[in-house]
Amino acid sequence: MGDAIPSVSSDRPPTRASADTSVDMAAPTSAGVGPARPRVAAWRVWLRTARPVTLAAAVSPILVGTALAGYQGAFSGRDLGRHWLLFAITLLAGVLLQVGVNYFNEYFDHRYGLDTAQSLGASTVIFRGEMTSGQVFGCGVASFALATALGIALIALVGPAIILFGLAALLIGYFYSARPFALASRGLGDIMVYLAMGFLMTWGAYYVQLRQWSWVAFAASVPVGLLVTAILNMNNVRDYQDDLAVGKQTLPVRFGLPFGRRYHAALLYGAYVTTTVFVIARLLPWPTLLVWLTFPLAYANVRSVLMATGRKAYITATPRTAQLHLLFGVALALGALVATLAHV
Repeated sequence: MGDAIPSVSSDRPPTRASADTSVDMAAPTSAGVGPARPRVAAWRVWLRTARPVTLAAAVSPILVGTALAGYQGAFSGRDLGRHWLLFAITLLAGVLLQVGVNYFNEYFDHRYGLDTAQSLGASTVIFRGEMTSGQVFGCGVASFALATALGIALIALVGPAIILFGLAALLIGYFYSARPFALASRGLGDIMVYLAMGFLMTWGAYYVQLRQWSWVAFAASVPVGLLVTAILNMNNVRDYQDDLAVGKQTLPVRFGLPFGRRYHAALLYGAYVTTTVFVIARLLPWPTLLVWLTFPLAYANVRSVLMATGRKAYITATPRTAQLHLLFGVALALGALVATLAHV
């Protein structure tokens, strides 16, 4: 869900980052940025600001939830086309929510003076004058509006319970960055990402297919949630010095960089341990142990982070963690598919 954003009270002295930017952030700042840059096509700028690399965070839980719904009987009747339609709408809505969160994150980081033109966690399009702050905010609103329209379609097809999923996702996504709650600034970024991108998305994708509670879907949401939280934590470890300078209260800032590295290892390894425990407890079918095929990637990831001596290792570990999250989800979904076909 993007990088964590702390709350900065209006009566607080300006931070080092905000001192370099004007109080009114509505207009792009082109002065002092350096020599003129070649003009970039507008669609490329908008796509980059949507942060497409992060969109896998929405794809993985929806794949897993849908596959487990298939394991428990969806896609087996005469309404096959309807089930595929529900999957497509859910997937598109989830991706649009993530796009909206990324745009809002970009906007509020700039507005609150928490980013600079050199910030690694932002696309810095506003600083470069490629988009205005109003355009970035408008893209966030448009993405949420489209996701809401798809949610209304799901309500019509599935029932009013979808309202709860949609409201929770919209509120967490917006107030993750925005005041007055600024959830991430209160040390709640990790748990909010876990709940929204792990539990809610996995179970939500399951629910639209079968309209019932499932401990199987809950069990699968745990490792998926741990890995998506690891993506956020790796962002925070990477941005530790910057966040410390402006008072972002991420967990690595609160407890130190060594904690952030060990926490990363616990999240990655925890995904495999919990999957295995749930298989032993017969909450997940045994073919879901296919996720262990991705363990070498997790081991190499953790080893590089624990042995890191500079920021470069954290920069490369962030997209690798996102890739691991996607591959783990695909393996988990494939395991559920194998279990469905083999009737185990």
